[in-house]
Amino acid sequence: MTVAVKRLVLSLCFVCCSAGSNAVAQDAPPEILMRATPLSDWVLSEVGSVRFGRVALVTTARGHRLEVRRLQDEIPLPRPAEIRSAMPELSGNNLIVADFASSNRTPLGGYYNPFVRAPSTASAVVQQARAGGQGLTLICHNEGAGFCGLWIQLSDNDAAPENRVYLDGSQFSTLSFWISGHVGDEQVLLKVADAEWESKEAALPIGNVAEFLPSGRISTEWQQAVVPLDRLPVQIYRSQLALLALEAVAAGSTAVDLGPFAFSLTPDDLPSMPQGEITTEPISPPHKATWVWNTTELIYDLAQRAALIEFLRQDGFDRVFLQLPNEPDRLGIPGEVTIDARTLRPLVAAFNRQGVQVYALDGAPRYALPRFHAGVLQTVDNVIRYNRESRPEERFHGIHLDIEPYVVPGFHGTLRDSLLQGLLQLTAAVAERARLAALQVGVDIPFWYDAPAAYTYEPVVAEFRGVRKPVSEHIIDLVDDVSIMDYRTVAFGADGTVRHASGEMEYAAKQNKSVFVGLETGELPDEVLLDFWGRPTRGLGPIPQGPLVMLVPAEDSLLVAYLAERSERDSAGTAAVIIQWLEAGGFQPADLWWWQVNRQTEVPASKITFARHDTRRLEAVMQQTANAFHGFPSFAGFALHYAQSYWLLAADRPARRVPRPDLRR
Repeated sequence: MTVAVKRLVLSLCFVCCSAGSNAVAQDAPPEILMRATPLSDWVLSEVGSVRFGRVALVTTARGHRLEVRRLQDEIPLPRPAEIRSAMPELSGNNLIVADFASSNRTPLGGYYNPFVRAPSTASAVVQQARAGGQGLTLICHNEGAGFCGLWIQLSDNDAAPENRVYLDGSQFSTLSFWISGHVGDEQVLLKVADAEWESKEAALPIGNVAEFLPSGRISTEWQQAVVPLDRLPVQIYRSQLALLALEAVAAGSTAVDLGPFAFSLTPDDLPSMPQGEITTEPISPPHKATWVWNTTELIYDLAQRAALIEFLRQDGFDRVFLQLPNEPDRLGIPGEVTIDARTLRPLVAAFNRQGVQVYALDGAPRYALPRFHAGVLQTVDNVIRYNRESRPEERFHGIHLDIEPYVVPGFHGTLRDSLLQGLLQLTAAVAERARLAALQVGVDIPFWYDAPAAYTYEPVVAEFRGVRKPVSEHIIDLVDDVSIMDYRTVAFGADGTVRHASGEMEYAAKQNKSVFVGLETGELPDEVLLDFWGRPTRGLGPIPQGPLVMLVPAEDSLLVAYLAERSERDSAGTAAVIIQWLEAGGFQPADLWWWQVNRQTEVPASKITFARHDTRRLEAVMQQTANAFHGFPSFAGFALHYAQSYWLLAADRPARRVPRPDLRR
C-alpha cells in the first residue's frame, strides 16, 4: 500500500466516523467507507477502464466495512431484447400458473419466492394447510420501513431476456386463486407486473384480496378470490404479463395459505381447491456430514474431543471433513501440509471408532493457481503415506477439497478461464492420485456454478478435455461426491435449497455420483451489494447526493470508496465531503473517478445461515429438502458447516440436553 493510500485510510476516523475508532455498528454506515486493493489484482490497465463493479457494504457487531467484489472493463449486461409473449394452448377454460402441489417451479417455467426489505421478514413453505389440503404457507412479519410478500413468475426467468416468453393474457377474463388465513381478516394486497414493470423490479396494485372474496374478508376457511382482469391497472400490458405478487400490508405478522392460481377464459368453471391430507412420510437422509476446522484443539484437548465426537455420534453424523493441521511449522512447499502422524492418529481413530468416517480436508482459493498444484499433490501424497503407515482404524477414508477460486480477485474478469482450468486440472490430478490409494475424493462447490448468473444469464462454464459445459458438471465427473454450498435457510422457491441443488442432483444421478446438500450454521454478517456500471465521471463537477462508488489510483494501488446517501445533504454538501476526503489523503479532484450506484441488493445473514434461526428451522428445511430429493440416487444427505457452530446452535435446542461447546479459545 502506498504512503498516500495509507494516509487516506488513516484519515477515515477524522472524515467519516466521529464516534471514534471503537464505535460499534450503527443504523447507518459512516459518510465514507473505503478499501485499498492492488490494481494488478483486477487485471486492469488503468482506473478509467473500469466499466462494471460490485462492492459490498458489510455490517457486523463491530462496525461497517467495505469489500471489493468485482472490478472489470466490460459491462456484463444482457443486450436489449424484443419483448416476446405467447398464449399457451388450453385444454379447457383454465390455465394453472401456480399449484404448489408437484413442483418447485410453476407450470410456465418460473418460480415463486418471498420478497422482503429489512427489517421485515418472509417465508414460503409448501405444506399441509390449516384448512386442509396442500398449499403454500406465506408468513410475513412487516416491521418498520420494510415490506414483505410473495411473487409468482409467469415466465421462465432462467432464460436470458432475449429468449424469455411472457404470458399473453389478452384472451383471459379472470384471475382466480384460493386463500385462507391463519387468524382471519389478514390484509393482503394483490399486485401485478408486465415485462416493463418487472424490469424496474416493481409491481402495480390491483386491490386488496378481500375485495375479491365472496365474504369480503379473508377467513380461516378456504375461499376463492375471483379477479376480473379489467381491474388490472391501465399501465399494465395484458399481453406481456410477467408476475403476480401478494404483499402483506398490515404491521406485524400475517400468515395465509394459498391454493392454485389460474387465468380463465370465462368466470365459469374455475379450478377447485384440491383436498385431502398430505401423507408424505418423513425421509431420513442417507448420511450426515460436517466440516471440522479446529483440528489442533481436538488433538490436544481430550475432553473437548470426546464431547464433540459423542455429540456428533448422537446427532447421527457419520462423516467429518477434518482440516489437516496447517500451523506454520507443518507447512512445506506452497500448498503443502505435512502430517505429524504421531499426534493425528489418536484423533482420527477416535472418530473412526464411533462410526464416523474421516476425510482429510484442505483447500484455499489460491490453490487454483498452477504454482500451488505441486504442493497440494504433495499433501495428497502425505495423506497416502500416513494411511500406509497407520493401522486400519487410524486411516482416512478419503480426501476432501475446499478450493474456492472465485474469491481470487480477477475471477469475475479476465482471470476466470485460467483459474477454472487450474481448478479442474488440480481436481483431476488429486482424484487420480487418491484413487490409486483407494481413497474417496470429495469437493466443495457453490450452488451457482450451473445457475444463470445475474446480468448475463449464463452458468459458469469451462472447456476441459475437449468438452465445454458448467464447471459443476466437470467436477462431478472427476470426483466421487460433491458438497454443494447450498447456503439458504428456506427449502422452497426461487432462492431455496431445492432449486439451487436440483441441477447438480440431476446430473450426478446420471453419472452415478453422490451429492451432499451443504447448509450453513456459522455466524455471518449482513451485506448490501452495490453494483455500478458504465463510463465513470472524472473529477468533481455536478455530483449527485449519492450513493456513489469512487476510485482513486495511487501508484500500484487503488482506493475504492463508498459515499453513503444522505437526505439532508445537497450536491454542494456532497462535493464538500469528497473534497475534504481527498485533501486528507493528499489527492486532487482530477484523481477522482466515480459512478452512481445502479443497483442495491440486500443480503441479510438470516437468508444464508441458520445461526440467525434455531434448530427447529434447520430441521424443517432439512426435512423439506430431503423429501424433495429422496427419489434421486445421487442424494447422499446433508453437510452442515461447521461442527463447532452447529454444536453451539444445537445446545439451545428445545427439549433436548446437549452439552454446550467450550468456545473460550
